[in-house]
Order: sequence, then structure tokens, then C-alpha cells
Amino acid sequence: MNSIIKSGILFLSTFLFSNFSAQTKTFKARVEGNCGMCKDRIETAVKADKNVSSANWSMSKKVLAVSYNASKTDKKTILKSVAEVGHDNEMFRASGKVYDDLEVCCQYDRPDNSKKMAKNCDPKQVCELK
Repeated sequence: MNSIIKSGILFLSTFLFSNFSAQTKTFKARVEGNCGMCKDRIETAVKADKNVSSANWSMSKKVLAVSYNASKTDKKTILKSVAEVGHDNEMFRASGKVYDDLEVCCQYDRPDNSKKMAKNCDPKQVCELK
């Protein structure tokens, strides 16, 4: 009887762990920015989504690393929130107004990544935020 209970507990813990890890996903994405204020703004925008467990933007590499609950949010939603605060990325281009309102030190050279954004976006969706 004891071995049946131990087997049941082992099966249940394995199932719960594998189910949890299947929901947690990570990605890395290119996100434009320049300074510590950009880092704070980008990470704050991402972490505002309660389904994100971690976010770290590398100022030197201009790469955002995110871990999130894939059953409740997705990469597009997360990267859209980054563009909404003024930071172009591989999927979305920030609106001109939001970009222009950034501090001068935060205004990065804006690359033309429209081909990459078009590849990542739904053809019916406009990837530049208005």
C-alpha cells in the first residue's frame, strides 16, 4: 500500500511539474534603446503584465529576455507593450509621437525593420502603433 501511495505522489508531482514548465516560455527579442532610463521603461512595461515572471533588457546588446506564462499571454502582446512606451522592436514600431516624447538620451537611431515586422505580423495588422 505504501508503494502505491509513493507511486501516486511521484506521478502527481511529475505531472504538476511538467504541466507548469510547459506553460512557462522564454524568448529573446531585439529592442531599441540607449540608456538606463530605457532599461527601466522597457522592463517596467513588460513586467506590468502579471503573466510575465521576468524581464531583462541588455543595454549593450539591445536584447530583451522574457519569461512568461504562455497560457495567459504571448510574445506579440509583450512586444506591443514595449512599443507602446516608445521602443521599436522586431515586431512593432513605436508611434512617432511616443518616440518623440522620449527624453533626448533615449531617442535611438530608428532602424528600418519594416521587412522583419511584416514577416512577424498578421497581414491584416498594422505593426506601427498609432
